[in-house]
Amino acid sequence: MTTTRDAASSRRERRRERTGSRSQAPRPLVLALVLSGAAVLVWFVLRTHASHHVTLTFERAEATVPPLELTFFPDQLAFATPSPPPPLGSLSVEATTAVLADDLVPGRAVVRYRGVGVGTGYAYVQLGQPAPPIHLRPATTLSGRVGEPVAFWCFGWRCAGLRPVAGAEVLLMGGGEHGVDLGGATTDASGRFVIEGVDGRLDGLGLRVRAKGFAIAHEPLPRRDESTPETASTDVPVVALARAGAHSGKLVAPAEVDLTKLRVLARGLPGVQAVPSADGLFVLDHVPLGMEPRLVVVGLSETWTHLPARAVSGRQANVQIVPAAAVRGRVVDAASQKPLADALVYCGDQDAVRSDADGNYRLVRQLPGDVELEAKWEFVDSRRRRTPWFGRKRVVLEPGGTHDGVDILVTAR
Repeated sequence: MTTTRDAASSRRERRRERTGSRSQAPRPLVLALVLSGAAVLVWFVLRTHASHHVTLTFERAEATVPPLELTFFPDQLAFATPSPPPPLGSLSVEATTAVLADDLVPGRAVVRYRGVGVGTGYAYVQLGQPAPPIHLRPATTLSGRVGEPVAFWCFGWRCAGLRPVAGAEVLLMGGGEHGVDLGGATTDASGRFVIEGVDGRLDGLGLRVRAKGFAIAHEPLPRRDESTPETASTDVPVVALARAGAHSGKLVAPAEVDLTKLRVLARGLPGVQAVPSADGLFVLDHVPLGMEPRLVVVGLSETWTHLPARAVSGRQANVQIVPAAAVRGRVVDAASQKPLADALVYCGDQDAVRSDADGNYRLVRQLPGDVELEAKWEFVDSRRRRTPWFGRKRVVLEPGGTHDGVDILVTAR
């Protein structure tokens, strides 16, 4: 009897050992799977964070980095935006690095930096892309003159010199005519100006000069020689101004549109703009003689747009504000029917937008009527060769209407 119980007990012990060994065998595999999943999750979180942030690093030779004031501006070459552009926001930094998110850098942006003892400068930044270190250099001074050429006839028109232009506004622009202002000054009675506290070694610097009764002038500045001491002042070329005529106009809009919050721009002439009065009247100065630029109204809500208009010498330009249309849809590969991200979508010569990760796009402030939407997308092959793809879609836009599901099919040409 005892032998039988001992045998049964022995069998139970062997079953428990086999069961225990089977239950313990997968534990290393389960642990490995858990660790792998955690690693993938951490990688995904870090990658997502990196794609929505950018880190700026500031360096200064033989000195500590002072507290900096950073101001952010949209990075866009657009004829339908004020120039300089309104800032997106600002940030005070007291360290050598700054981590930025999409609240200040919506994809791409321009950052202007200022600090005690360093020259004001600018840099381009992009979310998800490593930014090169920003080298802070000593502040320098730019000086120059603004004048009007004095012409005389001697077997052809010749220049006898420059008549000083007093009271001219001079801005140092970083990034071209559509860039950001880094500093400014006003000319004195002799036409001279001095702009202090800037970094004169940067690329893409230029002067913008505006004076009443004169056409706007843009003078690009050559990059300073590396052999020139960093603290040495720079004499810029003389800026010559030409006479201009003033163009008057009026915005005609429904009563619910606040005209004082709008701006009227001269397309193709960045910096030529006017703020209308409460009754819609405005005057555009600084337009070169003989030019009749198209007028662009900015500051309208998404439900309003304006009919085409030009500034014409000798008569008032009426700009009619009308209800706008909106269009939503996707950019799609015509062959595979897959949505395409980062495609450029536009209608005529109005501002373009880019499709999101799911290929969706949205156009607002569109003129009603029979229009043609266009899309452009770049295909990148394994050798990093880029091939442009194009697509078009005709649609009839109704005033004040929102048109959904307007997909644009693109193909290679």
